[in-house]
Amino acid sequence: MTLLNKTIFVSIASYRDIYCKTTLESLYLNASNPHNVIVGLCIQNADDDEGCYISNPKLKEYENNIRTIRIKHYEAKGPTWARYLCTTLMNNEDYFLQIDSHTLFEKDWDIKCMNMIEEIKRNTTSTDVVVSHYPPNYHDVFKNDRNTKMVDTICSSFFNDRGMVSFLGAHGVDMMTYKYVQTPHIAAGMFLCEGKCIKEVPYDPYLPNLFVGEEILHSARVWTSGYDIYTPLENVVYHLYTREDQPHVWDDNKGYNDIDAFNKVKIILNFVKDDEVEIPNHLKDNIDKYGLGSKRTLQQFLEFAGIDVENKKITKSFCPQHEGKPFSDTEHFGNISEHISNNIVLYIIIIVIIMMFINKKIKLTPI
Repeated sequence: MTLLNKTIFVSIASYRDIYCKTTLESLYLNASNPHNVIVGLCIQNADDDEGCYISNPKLKEYENNIRTIRIKHYEAKGPTWARYLCTTLMNNEDYFLQIDSHTLFEKDWDIKCMNMIEEIKRNTTSTDVVVSHYPPNYHDVFKNDRNTKMVDTICSSFFNDRGMVSFLGAHGVDMMTYKYVQTPHIAAGMFLCEGKCIKEVPYDPYLPNLFVGEEILHSARVWTSGYDIYTPLENVVYHLYTREDQPHVWDDNKGYNDIDAFNKVKIILNFVKDDEVEIPNHLKDNIDKYGLGSKRTLQQFLEFAGIDVENKKITKSFCPQHEGKPFSDTEHFGNISEHISNNIVLYIIIIVIIMMFINKKIKLTPI
């Protein structure tokens, strides 16, 4: 069977998102073979929210390819739970792609996704492959001079103030120079694999309200199940990162609390001992089914990822241009916004000094 005959399932969890409709239309408009693109859509909307559907008459024929679960927004239990619901709509599609509901696509994205997995399998020792990263910014897709081979890669991670591992902002890697970049990081906004991966590593429905901790847990579960994780060989999707004007589940639900799921993640990853935190039995009882894989150990994952649990430190960077450099030179490489945030006080002081100098110059100038 050629790739053109193979199917791809696209998981889209949407929470009161006005961009969802645009995502659907960009998905089908830019697919090489839209008839073989199946969408699993979980819509969590209020009654007066704009729906998520195809309105472009040219794309109406693909409406039957969209399988939908609709939930009242006040029944939502966070993004991890919604992503689980999306996977329940999957049948036996050949490939799986998970995105957020505010995503735009490159032309022929579907065949490019399939080709990436097959090329990596042909040219590396990896037999089971996952492709993931933080996609470039939403509006970059409209730039005619965009370089699709300059691919954002999650170089490293860090322990946040809650003792959970989070991923640092992406750093560009030239895929014309560095071809197959392996990492331990799966990002929720672009996660690509063969369909069998979802059966072998099923999503956990018992992680209510989990957001922080979702990605490191998924990375560990997939990696210990024998899958190697790679950065995409080229950019295929673009993500809208700033949606300050849009509602979020943790804002709408004043009782939003992730502590049970958060502690469950810590237990699975051995960040805490089982008796150090309490979680409800119905969450704990499913750890075996929705826990780590059996092909590699947790310790192997932690060593591969450079995660020092005891000292709460990260010791590795996975961007190839950092190879050979001391980790202290690379561990804080993130996106520009993070860099500015970390140095904001210094910038304010510099600006004040410059303004004082300018003001003094003006006062000394004769009228």
